[in-house]
Amino acid sequence: MTSIITKIALAAIVGLGAMGAASQANAGSVDVDIRIRTPHVVRQPVVIIRPAPVVILRPGKGRCSPQLALRKAYNRGLNRAAIQSIGPYRVIVSGKMRGMWTRMEFSNVRGCPRF
Repeated sequence: MTSIITKIALAAIVGLGAMGAASQANAGSVDVDIRIRTPHVVRQPVVIIRPAPVVILRPGKGRCSPQLALRKAYNRGLNRAAIQSIGPYRVIVSGKMRGMWTRMEFSNVRGCPRF
């Protein structure tokens, strides 16, 4: 009996971990702002009305700008850096590092992390 409970608990933990990883992978393409409004207080019978939070979705924001990708490549030691290509998933910057031509790939999401 305990082995069945252990297996069910392990399956639940693995499933919850997979859901968390999937949400992080998709979170880069949409900016979400959650704004909570101030509660209203009615004086007579002292009623506090808490309105629902406002969720604002801004698709398209949060992309890697070419200037930020160039600045990050330069800070990591890439000289004579230039944008080679910009795609829907990555930004490629090419240049010279230690005398050899090389390139760096950044994800096309907010913050330009290395690909």
